[in-house]
Amino acid sequence: MKHTISRLRIAVLIRQYTGIGGAERYCVELTERLAKQHEVHLFCQSIEIEPHPNIIVHIIPKKRGKPRYLNQLEFSRLTRLATAGQFDIVHSHDMVTHANVQTLHVPCVRSRYTDISGIKKILRYLNSAISPRLLAYLWLEKKQICTKNNRQIIAVSEFLAQNITNSYPEVVNNINIAYPGIAVSKSKKTLNTLRQQQRKQLQLADDAFVILFVANDYKRKGLPIILQAIKALDIPQLQLVVAGDDRPKKFTTTVKKAGLNNQVHFIGKCADMHALYPVADVLIHPTLADTYAMVVLEAMAHGIPVIVSNATYCGFAEHLTDNEALLIDQPKDPVELAKHINTLLSDTDLREFLATNGRKKALAISWENTLQQTQRAYRKVLKLTTR
Repeated sequence: MKHTISRLRIAVLIRQYTGIGGAERYCVELTERLAKQHEVHLFCQSIEIEPHPNIIVHIIPKKRGKPRYLNQLEFSRLTRLATAGQFDIVHSHDMVTHANVQTLHVPCVRSRYTDISGIKKILRYLNSAISPRLLAYLWLEKKQICTKNNRQIIAVSEFLAQNITNSYPEVVNNINIAYPGIAVSKSKKTLNTLRQQQRKQLQLADDAFVILFVANDYKRKGLPIILQAIKALDIPQLQLVVAGDDRPKKFTTTVKKAGLNNQVHFIGKCADMHALYPVADVLIHPTLADTYAMVVLEAMAHGIPVIVSNATYCGFAEHLTDNEALLIDQPKDPVELAKHINTLLSDTDLREFLATNGRKKALAISWENTLQQTQRAYRKVLKLTTR
């Protein structure tokens, strides 16, 4: 049952308002929808897309240079000053001390210590004690994840909600879950046209079996394992397209030594991911740690079969069965990944089966549900703070 909510004055906080990156895309999609119902003010340090005309933008100065944690502290301080007493809801997608609704997109910093024991835990604590960066993030996080003024914490997956609870058990009753959604309106005919256009632009042969990998952290999301798997298979037909805001120079030597120069294509940041997805025959996401992985959901919505780490490593995999994706049990094992790649390469029927089921699953997950769950958290804040 839907519950209406009065028109609110809302401040949305995020350092970068852009369509690149899972947390950023989540913020954009949600904020655009909020702006259709509420008075929305966006506080950010940079903006790379045209916002909804109803959104009022406030640019927060950025502290240049390193260390980055100083900029995080400054963003928290300046947005606190800019929003204090001015809004019904201050909703942050970034690490700040003062928002009454906090959406978390990544595991807690404190889980670095709660997830280990023994000598490793002691050594990690000692390392933190001499690291201003870690101390700053731990302090910010403690101020962020609390129950002050009935603050509501929104996790983007069950996986992340459990991580928060393990790290900060005192907030268990203040945790909400609002999964990311999807919005793809393109027909199969349009997707096929985009596929041909993208392959021509990237100079990929019609018979190439194209693997797509998208991440802003190549190493943590599994690029080294993908390269090892492709080298082991030794099939020239395999072509890997790597997209995302990371530095390819860290991997070009590996690619060259493996003899994969003609099979690996680094394209950097992609402004329109919806146009890129159709280029692929499969998306691979052997992540070592991902609270949700919107890239997997988006690929499935575009009718692309996916190979993804299981729910131990990837939050979105909570929703998947073997009929909707090939799930990786050991994302550090190139042999397992190579087997999955070869299976899809050689079995057209399985590719179509996974693509059809995956698209059906993805399109059932809507941003309207995300909006409803977010506004439910707003109601919790307002109900108790207006008593």
